[in-house]
Amino acid sequence: MCSSDLINYAPGGPADVEGRVVSRHLGKHIKGNPSVVIRNMPGAGGVVGANWLGTVAPADGMTLGFLTGITSKAAMGDPNFKVDMSKLAFIAAVSGLTITFARTDIPPGLKRPEDILKARDFWVGGLTADSDKDVRQRMELEMLGVTHKYISGYGNTADARLAMERNEIQFYAESSPSYRSIVEPGLVAQGRALPVWVGSMETPNGLVRHPDAEGIDAPTYEELLIRTKGEPPKGSMIYEAYRRTSATGTNFLRLYMMPPGAPKDAIDAVRDGLVAMSKDPEFREDAQKLMNVVPQVTVGPETEKAFRERLTANPEFIAFMRDYISKGHALSGAK
Repeated sequence: MCSSDLINYAPGGPADVEGRVVSRHLGKHIKGNPSVVIRNMPGAGGVVGANWLGTVAPADGMTLGFLTGITSKAAMGDPNFKVDMSKLAFIAAVSGLTITFARTDIPPGLKRPEDILKARDFWVGGLTADSDKDVRQRMELEMLGVTHKYISGYGNTADARLAMERNEIQFYAESSPSYRSIVEPGLVAQGRALPVWVGSMETPNGLVRHPDAEGIDAPTYEELLIRTKGEPPKGSMIYEAYRRTSATGTNFLRLYMMPPGAPKDAIDAVRDGLVAMSKDPEFREDAQKLMNVVPQVTVGPETEKAFRERLTANPEFIAFMRDYISKGHALSGAK
């Protein structure tokens, strides 16, 4: 049974930390108690690992992919994909909160989230122009009417965070594990940065504040947008594209997948193992200790249906996103 856990990002980042916490506990909840060996396969914003899982990994139930940031890229029609993501065996999803934060010394100075509208002469840091995190940051600032400069190409979140520490960039976003465990007790506690907004989740009843945002003194992006602009720019393509990208990147930030054709008994065993692990006090204590958050694993036919709907081609959305990403490539560059 699943003895290899593929992580599509480099060691040390939030995806890797979360994947390793899971690997320490998942095996004991799967029949036979297999040991789980981590294999990192970074590249192309996570696409290299996804391609390997879908085209090279054996479909014998022994390889589990823990993939981050892939659903949004697939939905955007990323040309780097060599695999049809809809063909991979869906196991489970993990929603993820993104917290956007800024240095407080951005001119003329930030004391509260609304002050970002007065900010000038600052750099937004990113990983790649086609990552959903980069795209969202650009869209969010554009809809707020905030002038900024954008630079991508940081190898991973740790590199971008170091750039933030050095004041090479002044605006960035991280998922809750690394924000809670590193940024919050560091830059924020020192008064050198503050959270300007947090992510929302799409639900059948509309947008709700992500549960992992409890205790973070910042509005959701939508709340800040309404508070400062009156209402979202409904009907505009940028807002519709933002909502779609944000919902995809939040509700399906991380995925558990197996290669196409994986045995049903292996799929079921891992699903059952993830559900049991999520209730395990030792796992929850370990996750809380290392990340200050416990991953919320979602399984079931409704989750899988929603995931596959996100992959359904939307030509207008894909055309808009490819153009927007192309503009991001043009904007980004070394200082």
